[in-house]
Amino acid sequence: MGVVQMFTWGLSAGPAVHDLDVLTDDQRAVLRCLARGHADHEIARVLGIGQQRVADEVADILRRLDLPDRVAAVVFAHEAGMLHLPFPR
Repeated sequence: MGVVQMFTWGLSAGPAVHDLDVLTDDQRAVLRCLARGHADHEIARVLGIGQQRVADEVADILRRLDLPDRVAAVVFAHEAGMLHLPFPR
């Protein structure tokens, strides 16, 4: 799936990627975990915070970045270069 298709389907942050500076350090950590596919309870355990706090941080991330849902947040994180995944061999 190309970036143009993702943007058309509303999955991509689009050409004007938001600045990550609108997020706190804790929110960036939560977003990285989310982008790696972790569930809220796993994020809570990894970061040493409560599960409700994770849910609150995710909601605030979506609001600050003006994203519709968690899937869009994951796409955003990947497009913003927050993760560097190895290419399969």
